[in-house]
Amino acid sequence: MYGLSENGPDKMTVRIASAAEDFYREFSGGSAGRKRYLYGINEYSASIVRIMQVDGFIDDFSVEAEWMGRPVLKFREIDPDCMIVSCTTSNYTHTVMDKIRAAGIACINYIAFADASRGVLPQVSAVADSRQDYAERSDKYVWLRGRLFDEESRNVLDRLLDFRLHGNVEAMRHFEYAASRQYFEPFVVLEEGEVFVDGGGFDGCTSLEFTARCPQYGAIHLFEPSPSMLAVAREKLAGLERVHFHPLGLFDRSASLAFDASAGSASHISDVGFERIEVARLDDTVPEAVSFIKLDLEGAELAALRGMERQIRTAHPKLAVAVYHRPSDFWGVPELILDLRSDYDVYLRHYTEGWAETIMFFIPQISRN
Repeated sequence: MYGLSENGPDKMTVRIASAAEDFYREFSGGSAGRKRYLYGINEYSASIVRIMQVDGFIDDFSVEAEWMGRPVLKFREIDPDCMIVSCTTSNYTHTVMDKIRAAGIACINYIAFADASRGVLPQVSAVADSRQDYAERSDKYVWLRGRLFDEESRNVLDRLLDFRLHGNVEAMRHFEYAASRQYFEPFVVLEEGEVFVDGGGFDGCTSLEFTARCPQYGAIHLFEPSPSMLAVAREKLAGLERVHFHPLGLFDRSASLAFDASAGSASHISDVGFERIEVARLDDTVPEAVSFIKLDLEGAELAALRGMERQIRTAHPKLAVAVYHRPSDFWGVPELILDLRSDYDVYLRHYTEGWAETIMFFIPQISRN
């Protein structure tokens, strides 16, 4: 086991950390005229630019020619005799690193680079928060591992902890970006008449995938608080029957809350949001029994679950819940659900090469009897 059976990182991770310190010293000090680039334009590449000289950014998809006073280049435009810090941490960590290495270029991922800086650079929040939570509640992760149903789930947890706790990007080579099958694993058996709740429906893509996998569904209840995204979902699902669009966020009470809509699919409830959205309890909104609930609410999953206690207790639905937004959700989500009903098998799956898109599944044990 990576994170739970050892008191610290394994020998390979220690070697990676040592190499990262050497890279950091060379990159931050300037290396005999070698150009230094940052792969990706985001908050982490910005943090590097603020404290050290770099020659530019690499972004194959940006239309910007310049950012923060440095040129934005395509990967094909750079001289391979350079150094690169990949600031891609959420979706394609090893794909980007492999691309850079295949060109013969010295590179490192931002997570290891930040660790090597010894506090000079901010660590990726998902990584930093996981380390703090694990230090305070390691017993909860041990409990979770013992409650997971299959060996693959336990391996997923071990690898994610190795990545988050030790900064070992190599542990993520077991994963790939697989958004198309997110929420829909072989153990999520869909039957005729399913009533699906799409919590955090965004543009309707998950509901559309559900209809392809379960064409004889009973109903779909799509919850999306953003008017613009709800309009996209309506258009995408136009012509389908028994689809109910709810202009609401799922929560543990009815309220009007501040909402930050600036982050696309990562838009979330926030004290600094400039928009207002309406939220409600699922138990108050959908009276019929539901059979499958998907939740990806950018950190509001626990609140939403508290607002659907009746459905969980009485309807015993399948659940697919995002647990990657807050580290404590890894154990807080199963604690809450299993306290309501203990007769669930718990699975854990991961759908990117980085910290994003970890889904915990709760499958009624009656499904395998």
